[in-house]
Amino acid sequence: ARACWLVGAFVGSRSRARICCWRSRASTASFSVAYKVFQRPRAMAGTVAELLRKANSLFVDENYAPALKLYNEAVELDPSNSELYMKRSHAHFKLGNWEATIADVDRAHKDGCPNAKALLRKGQAAFHLDRYDVAKAALEEGAKLGGGKEFDDWIQKCNAEIKLLEEAKRALPPPPPAPAKIRHEWYQTESHVIITILLKNQKPENIETRFTDTAIWFAVRLPSGDKYELSLQLAHPVFGEQTAYKCYSTKVEIKAKKQEGIRWSSLEYDESAVRCPAPAMFSVPEATEIEKVPPVFKAKNWDSIVKETENEKEEGDAALNALFQKIYAEGSDDVKRAMNKSFMESGGTVLSTNWDEISSQTTPIKP
Repeated sequence: ARACWLVGAFVGSRSRARICCWRSRASTASFSVAYKVFQRPRAMAGTVAELLRKANSLFVDENYAPALKLYNEAVELDPSNSELYMKRSHAHFKLGNWEATIADVDRAHKDGCPNAKALLRKGQAAFHLDRYDVAKAALEEGAKLGGGKEFDDWIQKCNAEIKLLEEAKRALPPPPPAPAKIRHEWYQTESHVIITILLKNQKPENIETRFTDTAIWFAVRLPSGDKYELSLQLAHPVFGEQTAYKCYSTKVEIKAKKQEGIRWSSLEYDESAVRCPAPAMFSVPEATEIEKVPPVFKAKNWDSIVKETENEKEEGDAALNALFQKIYAEGSDDVKRAMNKSFMESGGTVLSTNWDEISSQTTPIKP
């Protein structure tokens, strides 16, 4: 084996680095590489220290932008050094970079100990951004670390601004209430479907309509400036040309004539809707011949019944029918609607004149 020899060297005053290299047939290049590797941390430390020294010198001379550039270079070389973030936050503050100031102070405190002066800068930067709660919190934290009158002055400024904001909020008018939902209802007779829209004091000149055999479209401009629209695809056909509306003090009523005298199970089109014959309102025997009544009810025209029987004197069921007819003839629109709805939905087993009671529910069939 060839003889080999070891070369050792010690570098630095406080720390020692052993550099070893085995010399063989190869050149002494390995010795040079090893020496450079052990020297790199010292070179970087020297570079960061030099950058920091130059940046501080520029900062003292109020050359904040060039100083910031050097601080950035130093941070790139040593990103875990909290002192560099502290110095750079000061440069950002002088340049009015408020967000960057806050970010660097937070990073410096994350990696190191809190600093009262840095917290003062953070508080002032947040104040300039109108973030008074953040500013006050930073200033109060800095005051606990030994801050003086300057902290107290800035805290008072924050309190004054926060108070102004609270007073401004209280002075704002309350938001307008949400507009009430406009309801619509419907009921039916043997021959017509009546749709009631609960809108008060509407004028025809503010209303637009489009009526067809299968659809109803109604629109009105409200006093608030908003537009209300009702669009319905009808469950069964009507005579669109005969459909009309009328304005009342408390409502708008749309009246559509059915093409078929059937009872609608729903107002709007539904594939599952079942067409079934409408039950009669009441059956009244003829004076000359008793009509055989089939199992299903037969619809009657109340108005014609009233005219035919108003002069007749009747007893038993006929007298009761006459009483009901009189109530219907003299009753209000709501009474008529209640009688129609309750009688038809219950299959002729219930008759009610109280619209408020039955308008929101289906009248059950009673034996």
